[in-house]
Amino acid sequence: KSRMLDEFRNVIPLMKDSILVKLMIILTLMPNLVIPVMNYQFNYAVNEQFATEGGLLQFFGYFRGVLNVISLFILLFVGRIYGRWGLPVALMFHPINYLFAFTAFLFRFDVFSAIYARMSTNILRTTINIPAQAVIMGLFPESYRPLVRPFLRGTVVRIGLFIGSGLILLSTPLFHPRYLSIVCAPFVIVWIIAPFILKKRYAGILLDLISKKILDLKSMENKDIGSLFNEKEIRQQLMRSFISASGENAAWFAKLLKTLSVENLDNTLLNKIQEESDETKIALIPFLSKKIDRSGIKNLENLLDPAKPELAVALLQGAKNWDHPAARDLIKLIFDSYGDLQVKASAAGILFKENSSEYRRIIDVWLDSKDMEMRKAGLTAAAESAEPEYIGRFVAMIREKENEGLLFHILEGLSRFEASDLNPLVQPYLSHPDEMVRKAALNIYRITDDDSLKSAILMLGDLSEEINILAKKKIEESAYQNNLLLISCLVIPRRRIREGLFELLEILQIKDIDVIRFARSQIEGGYNVLAEAHALSQLPESPKRDILIQVLEQDKKVRVENTLRVLALQDRTGQMKIIVRGIFSSDSRQRANSQEALDDLLDSSISKVLIPILEDLPYSQHVSLGRKHFNLPDFGPDGAGIIPHLLTKPDWVTVILTLYLVSENLNMTPDSKIMAGLLKSENPHIRQMASIAAHYQDMDHLKKEGRMEKSITISDKILHLKGIEIFEDLSVNELAAIASVTDEISSLSESVVIKEGEPGDTMYMVIEGEVSVIRGFGSKDEIELERIRNGDYFGEMALLDDIVRSATIRTEKESRF
Repeated sequence: KSRMLDEFRNVIPLMKDSILVKLMIILTLMPNLVIPVMNYQFNYAVNEQFATEGGLLQFFGYFRGVLNVISLFILLFVGRIYGRWGLPVALMFHPINYLFAFTAFLFRFDVFSAIYARMSTNILRTTINIPAQAVIMGLFPESYRPLVRPFLRGTVVRIGLFIGSGLILLSTPLFHPRYLSIVCAPFVIVWIIAPFILKKRYAGILLDLISKKILDLKSMENKDIGSLFNEKEIRQQLMRSFISASGENAAWFAKLLKTLSVENLDNTLLNKIQEESDETKIALIPFLSKKIDRSGIKNLENLLDPAKPELAVALLQGAKNWDHPAARDLIKLIFDSYGDLQVKASAAGILFKENSSEYRRIIDVWLDSKDMEMRKAGLTAAAESAEPEYIGRFVAMIREKENEGLLFHILEGLSRFEASDLNPLVQPYLSHPDEMVRKAALNIYRITDDDSLKSAILMLGDLSEEINILAKKKIEESAYQNNLLLISCLVIPRRRIREGLFELLEILQIKDIDVIRFARSQIEGGYNVLAEAHALSQLPESPKRDILIQVLEQDKKVRVENTLRVLALQDRTGQMKIIVRGIFSSDSRQRANSQEALDDLLDSSISKVLIPILEDLPYSQHVSLGRKHFNLPDFGPDGAGIIPHLLTKPDWVTVILTLYLVSENLNMTPDSKIMAGLLKSENPHIRQMASIAAHYQDMDHLKKEGRMEKSITISDKILHLKGIEIFEDLSVNELAAIASVTDEISSLSESVVIKEGEPGDTMYMVIEGEVSVIRGFGSKDEIELERIRNGDYFGEMALLDDIVRSATIRTEKESRF
């Protein structure tokens, strides 16, 4: 009830403004109102005809078989229905047939009317109405869908079912079921009117969405786009809009018209290209068809200008796909008349296919040159030629230090070849500091096995949005798939990777067995973590111990969240997503209700191990319950075995916090072999903490080390950051990520750290010392606002907002930040 009310309140503003929302409410409400009545009449009529259970079973067996055969037949031709009459007319089939069915029940209430009604309505619903409504839903702006979709599927559907069921209950003692047809007829007529209104307003709705550029064409298939824009009036208006558009809008309309295969588009494009800016010309040239004629190519020749190399390259890329011989003459003209090396290189690469001996010599000269720009031209030409012999040349060049500045161009060129086994070569460049190099390397990378899939998954965590999208696309489209590996990688402690994986898992099909195996492994891992926390709780109390327990608690929470979200992907009803929200609610009553609902929904093999881990129980009780189902580790009665265990975990945050705990307790000295390995770790934070823990007793050594006595460790930073208000809701792992990119600085007394009025992007925390906050520094109106001492912070507003410093910060004594 609460969720329905929330949905209704959110959608009311949309209903006022959008005719599309109102029509979708009618198209969703009416079928769900009359379907219960139709089912009731069907069952009533069939029960009267077949008194025995065997007769009913035989009837329904034949009935379902015929229903499926007819549905399959209609599905083969449904595309022609959309193409011939358009989407609004296709939507009329279903309600008009309901009117026929109710009329049949009214005048002949028998098994034949029942069979016609049920079979025809079911077939039209599954083959025409549901796909048509799905296409209409695609018309909604993406920002509307999270409100409209649950409102229609939840609130509107339930209202329809309640009304339909109520009609049946009210009519049962009053009259025969056949007369329900008269009651439902007005509702069906309203349903029929809705597609008529849609047909009348259809062009206006589409053109309004197009003018605002909020139509989500990316999520639609070409056949759906063709169905949407089938009407002649809409296509004519699209063409008029294209002619009057400019810049990105013109390219957007050109792409849409190209998708719709509009006649004479080439002539319109050529006229448009002549009068537009260079940027728009470059955007429109790729939409010219391969059938462009000589006169069209001659018109494009007039655009050539040696001062505009980008336009020449765009013409070259278009010309190589045109069928007419004049296209080759245009390419040769550009090669001969342009001095820009990149333009000549693109032309040479295309001409290579017709005269390889002549242009090979030119390309080889460029590649052998000592000049960087000429080598870059050689790479462009060789890649454009797609000559397999150049693959070895590219591979050799990528290993030469002198070509460091050409890495992107080499990798981009390699992606143009159909080469195999390049993964070992490009693997190191997936982590290159240059974003363009990483993207080019990922573009070449091929997913062929679990190792390469894992590397692509790690690229989901890249800070570049383009690389993130490319990685998702490569995983989704890869011939090699391993859903179990995708699921198991959800344990990677990086939120960006997990979010990308969840998006992929929603798109890809996941086997139930894979989900169950993952769920059980995650739950087992959660119990293992609770066993570790229980062992730690037996050690002497300290802030360092408590923060380590928090890390383990967060690990358990992530595992449970991953399990629930993966299970939710398998639930097509949407109930699981609602339950998951309740599981992590701050309201204890809502949590309890959600756990009960989860217990009812899940398979008993999962629920019996998952539900206990969700409950707020003492660690000892959790461990006791976990041992009934899993082989949990035993760390001894006093938790003595927990320290060496935690020091061998792959999570670096857990390791440094464990070393932090060891450094304050002489009774926790770990095994020398473990410490030796940690002292040689690739992670500098682990090496620092291991060194402190190993030499804790040797104060003279620490003093000789110099900065070790003064420097603040990453563990100290985490504790300091935890006390800052803006970071208080972050997990320890997230605080560790922030701490790992902080720097430590020192300032002498009377030094200005921050100057009022200057831009800033840095926040400071005082480790040691004292600073004053001064407004109007250096003027006669100078005023000291406050003093900031150890443990306090300043400069956070410039970090969060794009504003200048509001005051000057001056040290009052020697300070460290």
